[in-house]
Amino acid sequence: MIHVFFCHRHRSPFGRFPLIKGIWPALFLLMAAWLLNACMRFSPPEAPRDAAAERMVAELRGTNVDLTRFKWVGKIIVSSSKQPAQSFRAAMAGQLPDHSRIDLFSAFGGSAGTVSSDGKHLFLVMHPSREYYKRRFGGGSLQALLKIDITVADLLELLVGRIPMDAEFSARLTSDGREGQTQLVLIDGWDRTRQRITVDASMHPVASVWFDSRQNPIYTVTIAETQIIDGYVLPKRIDLSRPSGRGVALILDRYEANARFDEKIFSLVPPSS
Repeated sequence: MIHVFFCHRHRSPFGRFPLIKGIWPALFLLMAAWLLNACMRFSPPEAPRDAAAERMVAELRGTNVDLTRFKWVGKIIVSSSKQPAQSFRAAMAGQLPDHSRIDLFSAFGGSAGTVSSDGKHLFLVMHPSREYYKRRFGGGSLQALLKIDITVADLLELLVGRIPMDAEFSARLTSDGREGQTQLVLIDGWDRTRQRITVDASMHPVASVWFDSRQNPIYTVTIAETQIIDGYVLPKRIDLSRPSGRGVALILDRYEANARFDEKIFSLVPPSS
């Protein structure tokens, strides 16, 4: 019967083989039931809700929510386990969600380089050699520059006093922190830890660790000091580090909240010859 069915598959088998006509719907139902069971078996279970953790997430996301533009002057220190740390005087302007400009100045005076984003492109100008680079914004990752896979948007969030968090993850509170600290853990749909945020007794974030899908740490942010500017609680120093030892420290000596500037500063043109 199977041989005849495949040899004459261009014809309807139901009229020729009445038995198949009755079996076919049953096979279809069995297959549908099997697929439904398989989906239920392999789909991740829904994570239990933690109301206190969700409230904390809402509070952290609402930190300095009306602070959208800023300037700061200070230092950027780049460190590595393989070479001595390099320190640059720096000036930065930022506008959320994705406009930023960082000017670096060498210790001996003069501009060393400028990194910028206008939301459409990323720019890099090396002033001593007059090198100019421009590429599409894409996801806005600064991996090629900082050697840390942080985006422009996430860096700006940190610089206005917020910890970037993925909205798709569920939140839980844990008791693993030190005395006077609380840890907020963000979990994905497979119950894997993807971010761990530590807040102090005043509910200000002091550290955050991001993890990949295998729960290996990607990079860590530590907020060592804070300052109050125009009523905003803002970082005084931010340290970004990778497990490899690569790190970038941003020291914000002078900070201007909701500063005014021309948006043209974010689009860089090739240096004149």
